[in-house]
Amino acid sequence: MPCQIYKLDNVDAGRCQNIIMDSCLVDITIEFLAVAFHSILYYTSTYPESIFETKKKYNIVVYRSMHPELNQYIDLCLKSIAECLKSGQLKRLEFAITDNTYKPILKFIFDFDHMDVYDETADAYLIKTEQNLRAFCLKLATLSNKFTNLPQDGSFTIYIHTNESTAVAMASKPDLEDFPLVEVDDKYEDSDKILPIRRFSVRNCYIDTYIEFAK
Repeated sequence: MPCQIYKLDNVDAGRCQNIIMDSCLVDITIEFLAVAFHSILYYTSTYPESIFETKKKYNIVVYRSMHPELNQYIDLCLKSIAECLKSGQLKRLEFAITDNTYKPILKFIFDFDHMDVYDETADAYLIKTEQNLRAFCLKLATLSNKFTNLPQDGSFTIYIHTNESTAVAMASKPDLEDFPLVEVDDKYEDSDKILPIRRFSVRNCYIDTYIEFAK
């Protein structure tokens, strides 16, 4: 199985203390990322089509893995991501499809930008939010023809951009101590092509999604 990796970012801790990461935002975002991660694995054919089942989400059909170990790994990654979200210390996620040496071939990027001012009454029933999440899933499906000729023996790695104090705090949590994050250098990697997917908001957070293709 691939490993969970974090990259250190210069997150403004003082600013983050003023960000209220409500449970609604965290729950919606983690639920969305779970759908996104499974969908990416399906559309990139990283694993055989036979291990996926169809589910209904956001009023459309989505795909979810039925493989217990793969699902457990993704769920543990999502727990770590949730902890970063709760503290306001999540800047970016990279879901990288890799070759058999874990070198990224393409990356699905999720950038998080927290609003300084947020109207609690805006989209109170989350109708617009669901429309945006559905639109992301539909756009991802239409882009599946861009993911051809990927290696048969590929895998994936999840990069979590956070700060050192958050990573240390997460390591001390009992439900995460058996699943430690591994720090890597944040080296710039050339991208041959960037393909936007969608930018949308969930509560007081903007999420910008796009794909980077390796050079």
